[in-house]
Amino acid sequence: MRNILTADVVVIGGGIVGAAIARELSKYNLAITLTEKAPDLSTGTTKANSGILHAGFDPEPDSVKGLTNARGNFLYHQLEDELGLEIRWTGSLVVAKTGDETAVLEELYARGAQNGVPGLALLAGDEIFRREPNLAKDIKTALYAPTAGVISPFTAAVAFAECAAQNGARILLNCEVKGFDMESGRLSAVNTNQGQIRTRYAVNAAGLDAGEVSGLAGDRSFTITPRRGEYLVFDRAATKNLVNSVVFPIPGQYGKGVLAASTYNGECFIGPNAENAADSADTATTGKGLDFVVQTARNIIPDLPLSSVITQFSGLRAISDTDDFVVRNSAVTRGLVQAAGMQSPGLTAAPAVAEMVVGFLREAGLNPAGKSGFNGRLP
Repeated sequence: MRNILTADVVVIGGGIVGAAIARELSKYNLAITLTEKAPDLSTGTTKANSGILHAGFDPEPDSVKGLTNARGNFLYHQLEDELGLEIRWTGSLVVAKTGDETAVLEELYARGAQNGVPGLALLAGDEIFRREPNLAKDIKTALYAPTAGVISPFTAAVAFAECAAQNGARILLNCEVKGFDMESGRLSAVNTNQGQIRTRYAVNAAGLDAGEVSGLAGDRSFTITPRRGEYLVFDRAATKNLVNSVVFPIPGQYGKGVLAASTYNGECFIGPNAENAADSADTATTGKGLDFVVQTARNIIPDLPLSSVITQFSGLRAISDTDDFVVRNSAVTRGLVQAAGMQSPGLTAAPAVAEMVVGFLREAGLNPAGKSGFNGRLP
C-alpha cells in the first residue's frame, strides 16, 4: 500500500464534529491527521442543517446530548471571537397554544435548569408578541432561551479545521477509510484509498458513514439511519422581520419539529420535516415534504410569503439506534473512540463532544502533554 503515513490520532470525518475534535486535539503535542472522503470539508450533514446553536433545554439530563449541549453553546460564545465565527445570538422561543402544551414548556424549563441553561424564562401574552409580532395570535405561552443563536455551519467547520491545521494537524481530502489493521485487538493502522496511516488511536466522526466505519473495525454495536429534513428559504428583503429569532413548536416524536428562524445573514427559513431515508445520499426535496413543512409552519406563522421563496434544500441527519449521541470507547477495538449519531443538537454540542473525546482517548491509554505554543485564534 502506497503513501504510508504515521499519526498519533486519526480523526475520521471532516464535518463540524470531526473538525472540532481535530482542533481540540491540536492543543496537545500530538501528530493529528483528519481524513475526509469528500473533496471538501463539511459537505455532508454539516452543510445542510438548521444552523441553530441550541440553548440546551431539550435533551434529557442523563443523555450525552444533555451533557454536551449547554456546554457546547457556552464554548461557542468563547469561540466566536477566537475563530471569527458568523453567529447571531437571536435567542429562541418554544411556543404553546393549549394548557397541555404549556405543561410541556414547564417540563422543558425544569430540564433546562438541570442542564445548566442560563436565563430561561416562561413568557405569556404581550411579552411573546413584542419579540415576535407575526406569530399566530392563539399562542398563549412561550419558553424563552436567550443563549440560542444561528450560525453558518460550513464556515464554522472550516474555521475549526483551519485552526487545527495552523497548530500542526494534517488534513487529507478525498481520503476514504477502507479498513483497519489490528494487533491483539488494538488498532495499529487506518487504511485509506490514499494509503495507510499507522496509528494506535482513531476517532470515528464519519457522520452518516459512522456505522459502516465502525463495522470495518469489527464494532457493530450501533447503527445509523439517515433522516431527511426539507427546508424553504425566503428572500431577505421580502421577509424582513418576519421572524427575529428561532421559533419552535412543541417538540414531537422525531425531534424539535418544523420551526421558523432567521439565518445568520438575515434570511428567514422554515423546516425541517423528518423522514427516514433508505439512501444516505438522497438529499432530494419532495412536493409532499415541502407541503408538510409549509402547512406545519403556518401553525406558528400563519402569513407565510410563499411567493418570496428563493430556494429549497434538504439535508440528512445521522440517527443512531440509541437516539442519542454515541460518544464512547469502542468495546471491541482498543484505540477506537466513537463520535457518532450526531443529530441535533450535534452542531451545538461539537466543541463539548471534542472535549469528551479527549477524555475517552486518555481512558484508552493516550496521555498527551499540552502544547505550549497552541494558537487558538485565526488571523
